[in-house]
Amino acid sequence: SNFSTLEKENSITIERDEDLLNEVVAITEHPTAILGSFDEEFLKLPPEVIITSMKEHQRYFPVFKDGKLINKFVVVSNAFTDDFSKVIEGNERVLRPRLSDALFFYNNDLKKGLSTDGLEKVVFMNGLGTVADKIEREKKIANTLFEIYRPNGSSKETLERAVSLAKADLMSEMVYEFTELQGLMGYYYAKEAGESEEVAIAIKEQYLPNGEESELPSTPMSAIVAMSLKLDTLIGLFSINQIPTGSRDPFALRRAVNGLIRITKEHNFEFDIVKTLALLSKDYAEFEISKLEAFFLERLRQYFKVNPSIVEAVLASGERELLSLGKKIEALEAMVNSEGFSESFSTFKRVANITKDIDMSSEFRVDVNLFEEKAEDVLFARYSEVSSLKYNYYEEELDALLALKPELDKFFEDVMVNTEDEKVRNNRKSLVASIYKSILKIADIKEVSI
Repeated sequence: SNFSTLEKENSITIERDEDLLNEVVAITEHPTAILGSFDEEFLKLPPEVIITSMKEHQRYFPVFKDGKLINKFVVVSNAFTDDFSKVIEGNERVLRPRLSDALFFYNNDLKKGLSTDGLEKVVFMNGLGTVADKIEREKKIANTLFEIYRPNGSSKETLERAVSLAKADLMSEMVYEFTELQGLMGYYYAKEAGESEEVAIAIKEQYLPNGEESELPSTPMSAIVAMSLKLDTLIGLFSINQIPTGSRDPFALRRAVNGLIRITKEHNFEFDIVKTLALLSKDYAEFEISKLEAFFLERLRQYFKVNPSIVEAVLASGERELLSLGKKIEALEAMVNSEGFSESFSTFKRVANITKDIDMSSEFRVDVNLFEEKAEDVLFARYSEVSSLKYNYYEEELDALLALKPELDKFFEDVMVNTEDEKVRNNRKSLVASIYKSILKIADIKEVSI
């Protein structure tokens, strides 16, 4: 409420950082919000630098007017007084050298320009070389992804430029002082150095998403740069056997996989957990890729907030491409939650049981001349009709296949599948198996538990 009064009186907006607010309220007995100011010359600094400096070192709240940061700040004072001028003065005096230092670092960095000199001396990790080595590996990954995704209007040269410069700000004085500004400072320095907006944004967004609710890279180019960073870290660490165990995950590899799942979905990038990882792992020390695949699948299971058996059923279909996995899981979930699913389910469980000893990868041929019952003809005709159609969505296809329930029920009622005659028996099994195989393309629905 104190904040609101200040906002009304001064036509300003105070950025309310919940964590910071809770912290200052906890350490003050008589919290009073007061408004201070700093020299306008410091507004030459990127706003994030000023905000970080104020929040981190001083617990000050930044102030905006018309959406822009202005040379004011709010401090929550514990003083019991009617005259806060001394308190304001004291706080302004403390902030000045902080911002002076920041401006000094910033100007030094600008003079030096965005340079990767020195990254060849910074160790990324034992067994994986330096940050300069990491950049080279990321370039290879980025080029491979570029070939796969072919983003519109982007060139390979621009992509290489972005990856080359992405870690340059790690050598800057500003990032040395404020590590959380990595990427962001690279963005400002790239723009100052005359790099294209596309390159600058890719540098800024390379670490995204950095949390569950975090934004995602905004362009396909940024997405590829961000994916390359995460993939190199993942494959690299697995190749030197630095695999997260239990709750320990010092290199945030779980977050990296979650990020990849979200980025591919956002940008509609196909990503096959088996094929793409195998392709990208060629440049690393040999390791069991299946462990990395399993790690991805484990994250997927956590990522989809659905009945876990639905995820298992889709994984059991053999699908390993992230976009398709997501769509199939959504489709199956919609089916499982739809009316009448449990009735259909019992019929299709029966279908699954009949086919359980059959190799589902084989081609099934059904010979209509071997049909003896009308129910066989009817089922085959309906199935042929359903399977000849083109479907835009997995849900439509599942729906159409599960709608074979009445014909299947009639078939099971009138037809003895395990008949004496081997040819007839195999033909009937082939008919049932081909229906289940069509469903299996989407999910092994017998794995669903409802």
